[in-house]
Amino acid sequence: MTSVHVDTVKRDGTERSADIDLRMPTCRGVDIEGLSIPQLQQCLESRKFSVYDLTACYLERIRRINGVLKAVIEINPDALDIAARMDCERNQGKHHGPLHGIPFLVKDTMSTKDKMQTTAGSSVLRGTVVPEDAHVVYLLRRAGAVLLGHANLSEWASMRSTYYSEGYSSRGGQCRNPYNLAEHPGGSSCGSAVAVASNMCAFSLGTETDGSIMMPADRNGIVGIKPTVGLTNGKGVIPESRSLDSVGTFGRTVLDAAIALDGIVDSSAIPPCTCKSPIIWPQWEWE
Repeated sequence: MTSVHVDTVKRDGTERSADIDLRMPTCRGVDIEGLSIPQLQQCLESRKFSVYDLTACYLERIRRINGVLKAVIEINPDALDIAARMDCERNQGKHHGPLHGIPFLVKDTMSTKDKMQTTAGSSVLRGTVVPEDAHVVYLLRRAGAVLLGHANLSEWASMRSTYYSEGYSSRGGQCRNPYNLAEHPGGSSCGSAVAVASNMCAFSLGTETDGSIMMPADRNGIVGIKPTVGLTNGKGVIPESRSLDSVGTFGRTVLDAAIALDGIVDSSAIPPCTCKSPIIWPQWEWE
C-alpha cells in the first residue's frame, strides 16, 4: 500500500478528505525503511548520508503521515540543529557510541529541557516547559542521540479514566495502529510504538507500570523491552507508581531495543524500592 484515503471531521463540523502518501522518502537516495540502528550507523560511517540528512528524512516522514496516525504529539524545533552538531562532532572524531546521531522519540511523560512541553497528553498541562531533562533523556543526549520530539500516549498514561479510548489524549488526539486504522494501537505508550512501527524514528522510549510497553509493542508488531524496576532511572518522568514504574525501549528488532536500553541503563541511580535487590548490570558488546 502506497497511499490511504482519509475522511476526517474538523472541530467546526466541516468534513475534510485527503489522500495520504505512505511511501518512506529515501535519504540521499538510500532506502532507510526498516534499517536497524547498526545499519544506520554503517551508512553514517560510510557517508552515504549525514545525521542532518537522516533527521530531516524522519521529520519529513512524520510530516507526511502523523496527521493520520497521531503518534507524535510535538516536534522538537531544535532537532536539525542537534543533528548538525552531531555531524560536527563525528567529523572531529568525537564518536559517542552506537546511538550517536540516531533519531528517537520519547513518551510525553518524560521531561525534556528544551522548547517542548511535557504534558502526559493532557490539556491541563499545556504550556508546561520544564527546567531539567529526565535522567534517561539526559543519558541519550550524552550518547549523541537526536531527540525528534514527544510521542502521543493514552492520556496520563491510562490513568485519566476507567472508561476511555485506548491511545487517546486530549492534546494529541487518537493514536492509530499503522497496520489497521480500525484497530487500537495499545497503551499507554502507543505513540512511541506506532512511531517505530511506521518508521518515524529509529527507536523510542516508553514507560510501563502494567503492560504499557508490552501491549503496544505486541499490537504494532515491534519489540518492546520492559526492564526490571530499578534498571533505568525514572527521575523526571511523570509517575504512576514509585515501586512499579519502568522506563523501557521500543525498536524494530531485538538488537535495536537492546542497544537503546543499553543507552539508558544507569547503575548509579537505583531507587529505594530495589536498593536491596541484587542487580547484575549487563555488559554488552555490539557488532
